[in-house]
Amino acid sequence: MKTNKENSPKLLISFRDIQEISDQNFKYFDICDLKDPEKGSIGAWEEKNILEVIKRSKQRVKVSATIGDIFSAEGIINKLKQFDSLGLDYIKFGINTENVLELRDLIYRIGKFTFRTKLVLVVFVDKNSILKIVEENLEIFYQNNVRFLILDTYKKSNDNLTTFCKPFEIKDFINKCSVKKINVGLAGRLQANHIIKLKLLNPYVIGFRSAICSDLNRKFLSEKKLIFLSSQFFSNKSNAIESAGA
Repeated sequence: MKTNKENSPKLLISFRDIQEISDQNFKYFDICDLKDPEKGSIGAWEEKNILEVIKRSKQRVKVSATIGDIFSAEGIINKLKQFDSLGLDYIKFGINTENVLELRDLIYRIGKFTFRTKLVLVVFVDKNSILKIVEENLEIFYQNNVRFLILDTYKKSNDNLTTFCKPFEIKDFINKCSVKKINVGLAGRLQANHIIKLKLLNPYVIGFRSAICSDLNRKFLSEKKLIFLSSQFFSNKSNAIESAGA
């Protein structure tokens, strides 16, 4: 059960459909992430089901949702506007370009609108130089109301976030983002054995899907694994080590 300190990393759990979510499981995590991997790396849920989860959560957890594998500036903005009316806490969208001008144009265009929901840019660390481009343009994100980034993997293979980014590289990125008042989340086929090391880096949130599944294809949620992961994430041991490394 959650016993996290206020400034400690939050636990995000991704769910692929509404059947996976039971009201009793809300006590095991901070953020309920709605993402359908059958529809893409950041596949979107149907709007009616998103609304049902928001209603059922009853302020017990925050709710985030992905807009889908939409990568055109116009498509992203239209979907952000649509999702902004749902009552979510976070909306996640991704980029799939190595063109710095396209990235800057998208962020500037987003900044022209006022969104009530916190916007989270998903940065795919296995997509060549995207992370580097984002890092070199951090100054534009906060100014245009994109104040949350999450490092993730696009291809859900056996590789995970730490395959592409070493802990010291992640920490350096988090520090640079902190200077710009940008929060950073970590995800990408992470497992329970990553918890302690990644919490020491003090990200805003750490997200899991594979670690709570009973199969390698990430299709079937295991409540037993969810409870175990939560106990590891919020354990006194983990918190003590985190404090020592702060």
